[in-house]
Amino acid sequence: MAPILFVTYLSGIFDKVQAAVPGIRGLSFVDDISWWADGADDKVVAAKLSAEAAASIEWAAGNGVAFDHGKTEAALFHKRRTAPRATVTVGANSVTFNKEATRWLGVWLDPKLALKDRHAIRMKEGRNAITRLRRLTGQMGLSPANCRKVMTACVQSATMFGAGLWWKGDHVTGTQGRAEEIQLLINQEARATTGCFRTTNLGALSMESGLRAETTQLETRQRRFGLRLLSLPQGDQAWEVVGAPTAIGRRLTNALAHGGRTESTVLLEEPETLEAELLKEEEAEARAEADRVRPGLSMFTDGSRLDDGPTGYSVVWKKGLSWVGAKVHMGNNQETYDAECAALTHALELAARGNTIPERVTIPSDAQAAIRRVASDEPGPGQQ
Repeated sequence: MAPILFVTYLSGIFDKVQAAVPGIRGLSFVDDISWWADGADDKVVAAKLSAEAAASIEWAAGNGVAFDHGKTEAALFHKRRTAPRATVTVGANSVTFNKEATRWLGVWLDPKLALKDRHAIRMKEGRNAITRLRRLTGQMGLSPANCRKVMTACVQSATMFGAGLWWKGDHVTGTQGRAEEIQLLINQEARATTGCFRTTNLGALSMESGLRAETTQLETRQRRFGLRLLSLPQGDQAWEVVGAPTAIGRRLTNALAHGGRTESTVLLEEPETLEAELLKEEEAEARAEADRVRPGLSMFTDGSRLDDGPTGYSVVWKKGLSWVGAKVHMGNNQETYDAECAALTHALELAARGNTIPERVTIPSDAQAAIRRVASDEPGPGQQ
């Protein structure tokens, strides 16, 4: 609740500062506020940020807010060889631009945006993780299969987190050395997983451990990163990164290697509601309603999932004096909620495919969450 109240209370500062200082944009994350500006050199950027700081302090004085000026940091991203000399004035303090990498939202950003410092930090965390986990195979007796899972979850996730931002491809200048460092760490993981000697052939070691080579993992992570960006709703700025005329935009496009159509998610301004009557009854009343003869077509649906994973649903309705229906197997990666939603949707599709469309379709269902989901096309869980 505290972060929500904090964001709500400070929501007015952004419009105030952005209106007072042209070219300034703000971003708030929990209890941190960041401002950024573009400029031809460090003096222009420092002047804009100094004006922003003055406007923020003025707003704070009129709204009973006090900022800790001593925690203010400034970072300048540029391609020049000389270090910036300009300073940002924040109250009575003069803040210099960081010469080393700056940590922002968990990502270490160096002035050149080469992400070398971030890679070095992630490699250090990976080495520390594998040092702590070596005992699992040697002394604790963890099986190789489980040890491989631990290495993947604890070491590789720490080492290659965010690698999709800097990976340029195999045998490309600027990333080949980083990939070789990751491969050396993967070799250590393989030895810790299998318990083999240091002299063991690396090819046999890789096959026995089941750990993939660094190039395969880096390319896979970059493809997944691009797919996550493409799955964002249209209008999101991150969605526009893939295909943008920038270095990372071209790399993600090449990684996906997809020139065809991709499924898009569009947020509707005013979601349309389903023109249907939703009835909620107790068990006895619901049974009576289901047995009652209604005009039009009455269809019954049910979705379920077994304990070992298989999921499916069925749709039945009465045709003359006999019952007919359809049953669908959805695989092993779905939930009961997905099956209930799919069953309701399939029932409506079957009703619309007939030679004559019934004047009314009644579908009794005990899945309240699925009923609420299909009652509107507003984006949310269960939407395809």
